[in-house]
Amino acid sequence: MKKNIYLFLSLAAIGFYGCKKDYLNLQPTDTQNSANFFKTKAQFVQAINGAYAPLQGLYNGSFWAMGEMRSDNTSYEYDPYDRSGNNKEELDEFRELNNNDIVQAYFSSCFTGIGRCNVIINRLPAAKLDAATTDTIGGQALFLRAFNYFNLVRMFGDVPLVLVEPKSVGDAYDLSTKSPEAAVYTQIIADAQAAIAKLPVKYQTTANKGRVTKGTVETMLAEVYMTQKKFDLAIPLLRSVISSGAYNLNANYADNFDIAKENGPESIFQIQYIEGPNGLGADFIDTFIPWDYYDNDVTGFYIGNNAQNGWNIPTQDLVNAYEEGDKRKDASLINFTSDEYGIDLPFIKKYQSIGSVQGITGNNFPVYRYADVYLMLAECLNEQGFAAGGDAFKYLNLVRQRAGLEPKSMGNANPDLNVTSQEEFRAAIAHERQVELAFENHRWFDLLRTGKAVEVMKAHAISERAYKNSSWQINSAAYSNIRLLFQYPLNEANLEH
Repeated sequence: MKKNIYLFLSLAAIGFYGCKKDYLNLQPTDTQNSANFFKTKAQFVQAINGAYAPLQGLYNGSFWAMGEMRSDNTSYEYDPYDRSGNNKEELDEFRELNNNDIVQAYFSSCFTGIGRCNVIINRLPAAKLDAATTDTIGGQALFLRAFNYFNLVRMFGDVPLVLVEPKSVGDAYDLSTKSPEAAVYTQIIADAQAAIAKLPVKYQTTANKGRVTKGTVETMLAEVYMTQKKFDLAIPLLRSVISSGAYNLNANYADNFDIAKENGPESIFQIQYIEGPNGLGADFIDTFIPWDYYDNDVTGFYIGNNAQNGWNIPTQDLVNAYEEGDKRKDASLINFTSDEYGIDLPFIKKYQSIGSVQGITGNNFPVYRYADVYLMLAECLNEQGFAAGGDAFKYLNLVRQRAGLEPKSMGNANPDLNVTSQEEFRAAIAHERQVELAFENHRWFDLLRTGKAVEVMKAHAISERAYKNSSWQINSAAYSNIRLLFQYPLNEANLEH
C-alpha cells in the first residue's frame, strides 16, 4: 500500500469522555472504550492516526472553496442547468451567509481534529509509555491541534479555545465561548514550540511516511510568526528547516504532483489519500473539471452535468500571472474551450490522475513544500531590510531557476527582472508565491497577511465581471463586501451564552 500512515483507523468507536468509577456503570473489559483504551503504544498510534483523519475531509471538501476560490486564483463555471451549487458560488463572490454548510463543515472538521488531539494530550501522561513513543505521539498531537487552530483563527478570528475533554453536555456548552484571537495565537505558538522539541527531523522507517516532523512544525510556526509580522522569529525556524538536510527541491516541478512520487524530497507535509473502496480517496480532479467537459481523457470517465463539477476553475488573472517560458504553467493547467459558452476555461492539472473508480483517486494534497520555505525565508529577509544581491534574492531565484526563468536582480538590464527596492521585492515574492503555490490553498492567506486582500480582490472583481458577463450574468451582489473573515457559523453562534 502506497500510504503508510493508516488514517482509516478512526476513533469513531472509542468513547471520548471520561467515566466515573461507578460500580453500576462498569465498562466491558473485552471491548474498546474510554476506560480501557488509552493504555498501550498500539492504541495511541491508532488514536493519533484518528487525529489526522479529519484533515482528509477538510482538504477534500471545504478548504479549497474557502482558501483558493476566495482569492483571485480560482472561481467557478456557471451551470444554468443545475443550480444546487450556490453555496460555493457564494463563497467565491463574498455573498455567503452564516448558515453556509461549507463554512460549517470547515469549522466542524477543525474542531473534530482538535477534540481528538485533546484526548491524546490529556491521557498520554498516565499511560507511562517509553519516552520516545510519548514524544512522537505527543508531538504530533500538539502540532495537529495547533495546525487546526491556525486554520480556524485565520478564517474566523475569535474562536473557542478548547484544551480539555468535555465530560458532559454542560461542559460542551461552557467550552463553546469564543476566546480572543490573541489568546488562540498564544496557544498555537506554545503547542508548536513544544512539538518541535519532541518530533524527529525524519523517521527511520517508511511506515511513518506522511507523519509530521520537526520541519513540518517549524514551517508552520514560521508562517504563524509571519502572519503576526514577527519576521525576525520566523527566520531561524526557516533556516533550521534548510540546514536539516531533510528536504530538496524536485528537479522537475511536476514531480510534486505525480501520484507515483508522493511524499518525495520536497514534501514537508501532505494530506494523504488512498485510492480504493475505503472512504479515503480524493475527488479533486472530478470536482475541478468543467461540468461541460464531456470527454473521458482527463479522469477516465464521462463527466456528467451536475453540481459536482466546475469548481476551483483558474481565473484569467491567474493565467496572466505566468511569465512566458514558466514551466509551472503546463504542469499546473490544462486548456479547455467550453462547449456551453465558447470561452477558454483552463482547469487544474496538479491533481489529475485516473483511478479505477470515478471520483476516487489517491492524489495527495500538498500543505507545505520546500519551495514554500525558500519563498518564506526570502520574504522575511527582505522585511528585515532590502539588500541587493543578498540571501533574499538567492532563495527567490532558486525557485525561479527550477521554473526555467531568469533570475531577478538589482541593476538587471531587463526591466521585468530588475528589482530595486524593498517594495518591488515584496511584489516579486507575491507574484512568485501566486504561481509556485497555485491551487495549494496559500493565496488567500498570503493576501490576508500582507494586507493586500481588499485591494487585489476589488481589482479582481472588475476583471471577473468583464470576463463572465460576456457569457453569463454575474450576481449583482458579487464582491460588494470584501470581508477578511468568514461569518461565524450560525449553529455555533447559537451555542454561545
